[in-house]
Amino acid sequence: MYLQLTGTNVRLLGSMHLFPATSRRTPPWVAEAYEWAEALVFESDPPAILPFLKTDAQRGAVQLQPFLSADAWAQLRALWPVEGPLAPLDELRPWAALIVAPTLLQQAVEGVEPRMLRSASAQAKPYRYLETAQDVAAALESIPLEAVGAALGLLMADHDEPQRTLERMHAAWLEGDLQAVQQIAVESPMFNLPGIRHAVLDARNRAWAARLQELPEQRERTLVVVGALHLCGPGNLIECLARPVEVVS
Repeated sequence: MYLQLTGTNVRLLGSMHLFPATSRRTPPWVAEAYEWAEALVFESDPPAILPFLKTDAQRGAVQLQPFLSADAWAQLRALWPVEGPLAPLDELRPWAALIVAPTLLQQAVEGVEPRMLRSASAQAKPYRYLETAQDVAAALESIPLEAVGAALGLLMADHDEPQRTLERMHAAWLEGDLQAVQQIAVESPMFNLPGIRHAVLDARNRAWAARLQELPEQRERTLVVVGALHLCGPGNLIECLARPVEVVS
């Protein structure tokens, strides 16, 4: 989960965006990685995605309901908040419903990135992002509606799955076991349907690799923090970078 591009001042950290509320432990190598870094690179700025979650009124809403069974749609509506930036469900883009729905079924607390960002801001440690909110929205927009509907249908059939997956993945992450993290992801509806893994992981990995090509030439110690799933499985970020890496012990 903590790797160095051989012969460079660039390291990669596989993170967890959320921790289970009952298991908030952070492994020591996360703190060590932060202290080592003189500059940080994160995926994107989560609050910046909020304006992209809802459909453009001028273009008309893309309806999610036809891609769900009547029962699954009813369950999803009952689960959805009635106030706030995520309401109403009918105005959200289908991919937004897909990425938000699992979090509504989880007991979780903030993970690695928010903690690092607070420390970096307090210490004036420079940081930047690999992609804009518009980049994220464009990638997720490519998920086929059939896949969105299928994944949400599976989710509504097993409300315990998101919490179960989060807890299992966090345990594997604490052990630094990328293979176990990958196996858990394969068993999750979010990643085992055509189109979802490609949009959420593969396409973004390729785009990030292109943007990271300049980093190995920098002298400052730079830590690139991405979700652990971006470092495992076919088409992962390490493969896309096509550079030798070594585990930081």
